[in-house]
Amino acid sequence: MRVLILAVALTLSACGGASLADATPVADPLPAEAGGWVEREPQSVTIDGETLEATCSDAPGADPAFKFWARRGVSNNLVVFFDGGGACWDNLTCSVPRLASGRGEEDGFYKAELIPGDDPSAMSGLFDLDNPRNPVRDWSFVFVPYCTGDVHSGSNTATYTDPDTGEEFKIEHRGADNFRIVLEWVRQNFAAPDQILVAGSSAGAYGAATHFARIREAFPGGRALMLGDAGQGVTTRDFLNVRNASWGYQLPQNVFGADGAITADEDIVGLLATHYPQDRFAQYTTAQDITQTAFYALMGVPQACRTWSAKMTGDLTRRQQAPNFRSYLASGQTHTILRSPLFYSQRSGGMPFAEWLAAALQSDAAGWANKACANCLRPPEHCQF
Repeated sequence: MRVLILAVALTLSACGGASLADATPVADPLPAEAGGWVEREPQSVTIDGETLEATCSDAPGADPAFKFWARRGVSNNLVVFFDGGGACWDNLTCSVPRLASGRGEEDGFYKAELIPGDDPSAMSGLFDLDNPRNPVRDWSFVFVPYCTGDVHSGSNTATYTDPDTGEEFKIEHRGADNFRIVLEWVRQNFAAPDQILVAGSSAGAYGAATHFARIREAFPGGRALMLGDAGQGVTTRDFLNVRNASWGYQLPQNVFGADGAITADEDIVGLLATHYPQDRFAQYTTAQDITQTAFYALMGVPQACRTWSAKMTGDLTRRQQAPNFRSYLASGQTHTILRSPLFYSQRSGGMPFAEWLAAALQSDAAGWANKACANCLRPPEHCQF
């Protein structure tokens, strides 16, 4: 088991509606004219009588300061993007954070604080605003970084014990609270976008799904597309209970009901597609995504490199029955595409990914269909996990 944990760790390292808040500005406003990226540090906000303060995980050695990025484009369209960075839910996984110093940016099971690589101005793919093939290059952006270990969906302070030292420590799983604060700022700075793309990579794919309903409540007009990048919801049933206990997992009642926390990860996107039949929903993944497979192994699944792909394709087939859902399945083991040059070079089913996304954003969605690599689901001969 110890060998498995070390192998997983090494692999993961490679990888305007009415406001319910007070009238106090959440952070400095976004300039009215189109321009470049700006950083914003949110203040505490009272929403529905509850005072929320944005924070990162506050793991041992981590800086709890939280900020987000935004830019105003020339069109009246808006991208809300949730960044990724692993996850933690128990004594083992939460004891190995990824930090800006010490272990280094690329080590650990989850990003515990903001790191230099979080700046979206240095990212490629969806964030390459000078590329004429980028279908959202003239849109406004809100970039939500990730540093809480809870796939942007927690509202809990959890206590863990370091398995090596026996010392207790706390983690602020406050991803859901952080976004409630950011969303209030978005309400204050954008009126009524004509079109909204709610997207996220890795852990951020889950954040895009869990917060889509809140974004649509804030901005009910126009067209909307939710795009999950490399977050297929392949988890175990036991993990559902762990997720809820550790993170205080938050799902909006208007879609998932009062007991929404019992909703399995693989069902969330499908339920959203049913609840919002006029909106569009999409997912991207590779057939043997090494990072998603590694986390599946951490949940105690043997031969995860085989069972992950089988479960992923079965779940994907069920979602494809919804008329407003499409998927893009690529070959290989790479993890995420939206922040990468692969955004422009990836082709599956004869269509570049950038063009597939552009079709999804068109009013008539002409050419937007399920795309899949040919003969790419054969499991590897030797499982790393």
